Amino acid sequence: MWKRRTAKAFTLIELLVVVAIISILASILFPVFARARENARRASCMSNLKQISLGVMMYTQDYDERYPICRYHPGMNQTDSSMPGAHYYVAYACADEANGTCVTWQDLIQPYTKSAQIFTCPSQTGHDASTGLNYPSYGYSSAISSERSNRFKGGNTDGYRIPITLSAVQRPSEIFMLVEFNASTAYRAEPDLQSLRARSITPATRAQVIPHLGGANIAYADGHVKWTNATLIKAVPNSADVCDLSSLSDSSAYCNRNWNPYIP
Repeated sequence: MWKRRTAKAFTLIELLVVVAIISILASILFPVFARARENARRASCMSNLKQISLGVMMYTQDYDERYPICRYHPGMNQTDSSMPGAHYYVAYACADEANGTCVTWQDLIQPYTKSAQIFTCPSQTGHDASTGLNYPSYGYSSAISSERSNRFKGGNTDGYRIPITLSAVQRPSEIFMLVEFNASTAYRAEPDLQSLRARSITPATRAQVIPHLGGANIAYADGHVKWTNATLIKAVPNSADVCDLSSLSDSSAYCNRNWNPYIP
């Protein structure tokens, strides 16, 4: 006689339990994986900044210990496709703003960095829609480059837009030189605008300057790089007044100790 075989299968309740368990595990593990991925990107970005800062330091040794200028004046367009300026869109830095390929400090240190790709942080994706070019990921201090030397009364005696020397920086291990900044004006970085973006209520705007787990990688004036909590950037007053070094005032963003190279 034939015996009927009973097929074994999961019941609906068992399937629902399995699905619930998987969902719970996913909700626990996905944030962990996302954080691990962002940590890896932060490390890659830190490596980029370290190479860039070393390039700046080597540049200073070849140019009488003077930091590179932020951009040429009047602005020049970069026509050499091997140079960083041809790969990144920057506004207000050269005559052909529509093209956006300008000669900036990135091009000056190219002989030392030997790479255009290191100016892109893997966490930053900002780009110009019309040209398809990425924005730079790192801004160069307008104080060190003297892009805004007119903000320091009694500071830079070399003149407007002549970069300062290593010896002019009073506390090189504490002064911001290169900061994370992903926008069309990222060839330079200014304390009041960085702080304003960091405190923005718009996540995309905050991410321009605070891309890594509540902070950003920063290269300091002596060349060392470290991740820095956003608190230091947010604390800068939203004021672009001139900093009078003979009568320091916290009401000016340019008097902030992390940005002002002249304060001892």
